[in-house]
Amino acid sequence: MWLRAPGGTPKTGMVHAPLVRPDLASHEGPTITFDGRAIPALAEDTVTTALLRQGIVATSRSLKFRRPRGPFCLQGDCGTCLVRIAGHPNVRACSTSVEHGLAVLPQNRVLDVGPDPTALVDKVFAGGMDHHHFMVRPRFANRVMQEIARNLAGLGTLPDATPRGPAVHRRHRPDVLVVGAGPSGTAAARRLLAEGLAVLWLERNDARGLLARTGVAADPSLVTSTAVFGIYPGEGVVAAVGTALRGGELEQTVHTIEPRHVVLATGAREVMIPLPNNDLPGVLAADGLRAALARTGDRLARPAVVIGPGAHAQALARSLGSRWLAPEDVRTIAGSGRVESITTTTSEAIECDVVALAGPPSPVGELARQAGARVHWNGEGFPIERADDGLAVTTDRFAVWACGRAAASTAAADDGVRVAESVLAALATSGGRR
Repeated sequence: MWLRAPGGTPKTGMVHAPLVRPDLASHEGPTITFDGRAIPALAEDTVTTALLRQGIVATSRSLKFRRPRGPFCLQGDCGTCLVRIAGHPNVRACSTSVEHGLAVLPQNRVLDVGPDPTALVDKVFAGGMDHHHFMVRPRFANRVMQEIARNLAGLGTLPDATPRGPAVHRRHRPDVLVVGAGPSGTAAARRLLAEGLAVLWLERNDARGLLARTGVAADPSLVTSTAVFGIYPGEGVVAAVGTALRGGELEQTVHTIEPRHVVLATGAREVMIPLPNNDLPGVLAADGLRAALARTGDRLARPAVVIGPGAHAQALARSLGSRWLAPEDVRTIAGSGRVESITTTTSEAIECDVVALAGPPSPVGELARQAGARVHWNGEGFPIERADDGLAVTTDRFAVWACGRAAASTAAADDGVRVAESVLAALATSGGRR
């Protein structure tokens, strides 16, 4: 199968759309454009689900070998679905809700139309590339190579225009900041709110995404579509950014937070399983795919192949109505620019449009580490280390607590309540709320 630059339409060969919604033709919804092509969508769509329904799985190219890239996690955890939206680069398509008339463009391509000549890099250097020693001499050739490399490097290009107004900046001084609205974060936040505390509760997913992921509607006190990106213990500040689309414009709100306590309920993320060609567009995270289908009401056009070890992967295969394979049973994922089949170790060829990887979820502990907390390897990831009461680290300005899957708890909701009780006890000892 021949593919033009990411985002384009195949010239030859049949392309199957991974997702299908039988009633889409009779469903009135917004229309977006991708690379100039009109894409019918549903109100509940993200940009990614709208594109997958049209068979568009590649939206950018990798930096070094210029391989096609498309969505993987479907939950805002990785960066393979980055696109240009409303003139802004590096926006995650998988966590951006559609809006009528929204203009979306692929990234990291050289030509606006036609095949991308830099795709030849992957073929010419199929055995790998040592760019540190490539074309060192003669000096002229090295200068040419360096100039080309600089032009190819980076993600996206600068925004089309200056934003309509200054960025919104909000300051907060809550008693407690709760990060995450999964089972543990929800349980902790509700217990703290019940005591009348000043609680700022943030969740990076939007309300539809949260419902699809957890099965629980967003609480009125929860601030959605807002991601914490930094904890700075020396300054006593936690930083977050909220993103929203309004009238075709991408608007962001920066939050500066000075809490007395921080409860991290950041959960666990799906990880990549090391397999040949696991970066082909159409390789998706199994639980993210399950949540995407729940969000939109779509179904898989053809059964996927779920790959992963143990009961977790088998359960996801059953929920997706798909075949399950253990990683050791897979020889390679095959396809030209996108997933087309899997070859097993018994030489069986399984045709498919989607490979869903279901590795053991890995605890998310980066924010805790920024705050000075410790993590440790438990065989599946790096859960946050904490005391028996849930305390992970105390800084000069605030205390950081961890609960739920981020701390490798198997009873997330109960753990959230338990940690909330510890926070209440600490506040009572230190003089109560602000």
